Amino acid sequence: MNRFAEWALRTPLNGMLAGAVVSTLACLALPLLAWLPGGLVVLACLAGGPAMGAWTVSGAALPIAWMFAPVMGWGGALLLAAMALLPALAAGILLSRSRSLSFAFQSVALTAAALVLLFRVGLGDPVSVFAPLLEAMKPAFDDMAASMAGLGVGRSAEELAAAVARMAWATLAWLLMLTTLSSLFLGLWRFAVLREPGLFGREFASLRLGSLIGWLAVAALLLNVAAQLAGGEAWAPAEDLLFVLSGAFLVQGLAIAHALRSAQVTGPLLLAVAYLSIIVFPMLLVGLGLADTWVRFRERFVNKTPSSTV
Repeated sequence: MNRFAEWALRTPLNGMLAGAVVSTLACLALPLLAWLPGGLVVLACLAGGPAMGAWTVSGAALPIAWMFAPVMGWGGALLLAAMALLPALAAGILLSRSRSLSFAFQSVALTAAALVLLFRVGLGDPVSVFAPLLEAMKPAFDDMAASMAGLGVGRSAEELAAAVARMAWATLAWLLMLTTLSSLFLGLWRFAVLREPGLFGREFASLRLGSLIGWLAVAALLLNVAAQLAGGEAWAPAEDLLFVLSGAFLVQGLAIAHALRSAQVTGPLLLAVAYLSIIVFPMLLVGLGLADTWVRFRERFVNKTPSSTV
């Protein structure tokens, strides 16, 4: 792996070819490896600057476009490639210039929050936008409703379709954010292995969203509660915003768990519990990350700089 990374960073042409190879592998293992080409793009930005990152993007875009062109046409396939790779390029440039993972993390989270609101304003209610697609998928929703009825859950196919579509914009922004963050983490981790051991551990353990995003989440929560009390249902834009920001605060919660473990404040069992809670009870980590905005757990319990054990 190290040899391949060093080779990929040697020249712009190598970066382009490496991008094509990694992107091909990712396309063969979608969606599990969707973040892999972005990680190489971030690594290229860190090691060789924005130009090297751009060369890597150009190579990585070709397999994506070639794979999806028969389904979406070349225009749609190239747009999909841009959506998959340009966020990682932008994040990699931010990280290379700021040398702060927290700053890049905050920028990605704010961009995702802005995107979900723009989707709502510019594209409208997703239930209406995706109505033709939902109609085409009606047999699948009928089967789902029948299965749920067998479990004692009385939901019609129309209700299930509306519930899925209602979260479409939030899910899209959330996926873009988490894919970009995964690329950031992978790229910085690989860069640290090659050039500066321990860098990723220090940066990840100090990861923080900041008070602006914390208060934004609180405002969205209060607006959502007020809408439910006044009209009996949540306000969709605030609900979407909370969904997206919850993903970011979950990552911050993991960073806190790693920082406390690195400083030997907690043991490996609590770190394992933190990862298990992602599946069992994710709001535990979300609440921990949000509370850290004001409580600052790491400053309270960590009396020395976290080590590189992440």
